Amino acid sequence: MSDYGRSRGPWLAQLDDDYKVLAEYQRAQLKKEKLWEAVVTDRPASGSDDKKADPVVEEWDAMNEAAIATIQISVTPVQFNTVTSVDTAKEAWNALMGMFEARDNAQVLRLQEELSSLKKGDDESIIELTSRAKIIRTSWPCSATLWTTTRLRCVS
Repeated sequence: MSDYGRSRGPWLAQLDDDYKVLAEYQRAQLKKEKLWEAVVTDRPASGSDDKKADPVVEEWDAMNEAAIATIQISVTPVQFNTVTSVDTAKEAWNALMGMFEARDNAQVLRLQEELSSLKKGDDESIIELTSRAKIIRTSWPCSATLWTTTRLRCVS
């Protein structure tokens, strides 16, 4: 078995396109391992010149490294490059968010174009046309999806 999907169940590997599920899973995993704080906080300032001498900074650095590793083993090989080019778990989380938002925005634009060019066929009833429009609309990635460090929600 490859390393990909090792920390996630095989069922989750099939949901790679549904980032809302992946984000919630990842958040739960990081919270379970008590690493979520590395995603939502910045590195604390060191009280001394020797950054290694500050136990708070050392603890945060260890938590950050563990959080980055957890994120890295939970993403697809395509997403892996995005999360290995950053220094903090917060940057990795935000990079993934940006990647998925860009993909979803492109999909919304494509579907909006498809919906705006929708025309009634000669032998098609209004009900059939409306049904086709609803199918297009329901394939949108939640119209506008907000992926934040605090909550996922869909807004219309």
